[in-house]
Amino acid sequence: MGILVGIVNKAICIVFVCALVNARMQEVTTIEKYEDIDVHLSSFIKKDDSIAILLDYDGTLAPLASHPSLTVMEAESRDALKKLSTQPNVFLAVISGRAVDDVKAKVPFDNLTYAGNHGLEILYPNGSRFQYEVSAELKSNFTKMVEELEEKVGKRGGWVENKLASLSYHYRGVPEELHQELSADARKIIQSFGYVDSQAHLAIEAKPPVHWNKGEAALLILKDKFGSDWATHVKAVFAGDDTTDEDAMKALKGKGMTFRVSASPQIKTYADYRVPSTKTVSYLLQWFVHHQL
Repeated sequence: MGILVGIVNKAICIVFVCALVNARMQEVTTIEKYEDIDVHLSSFIKKDDSIAILLDYDGTLAPLASHPSLTVMEAESRDALKKLSTQPNVFLAVISGRAVDDVKAKVPFDNLTYAGNHGLEILYPNGSRFQYEVSAELKSNFTKMVEELEEKVGKRGGWVENKLASLSYHYRGVPEELHQELSADARKIIQSFGYVDSQAHLAIEAKPPVHWNKGEAALLILKDKFGSDWATHVKAVFAGDDTTDEDAMKALKGKGMTFRVSASPQIKTYADYRVPSTKTVSYLLQWFVHHQL
């Protein structure tokens, strides 16, 4: 009887934990119009507040393209970021899956902090860098993993984006009937070298098995800039479009305001709100320009 009670109690605990997770990651209100953005941000941010704006790049500041090199930032977002980068009460950071120097080249403004490789590397405005160190074994495995991926799934339009600390296997250019096969093969290869695979937009990400992600990077960036008590005197806003951005949304839950960029109204997210496109992100940035300058 005691064993049966234990099993029942364990099952109840599992159901309870699942319920808590689902309560956190759920469908959220969609904000699409500038007027709606105004209503929600005005209730959160006042005229003289210090503001930290943290943004993903691909799919957030720039629409996704057939190749990472072809992405172009929304013109309105570019103009808004350029203006905001000169304001003393506004702090800007871009947290991307790209290599850090790559994302800086895509968003080339002064006074920005850049995080690349999902936060494994951070470049500060003064030129100093943070690098999350992984073991020698993982570094050696990374090189072997890149070689095997290129050999076995780097075909029929598939290719490996080597970002030195992490990588993306892109299969957007692969015939659709081969998507499932090649992406599954890529996952197996990634796992065989001890790396963690995750789904992106028609790509598989490979990251080292460490407790570090965009959420940890966002918290470190905010702490470095504003101190460990940053949440008491800074209004933080984050926007991102992918599963890796959920780590930042989860980390900032209850401490800032976050937005998930997704065209699907059924998207489940840790974010506070959903916005349907990069165009709406540009409205978000324009709001800051109009109300803070």
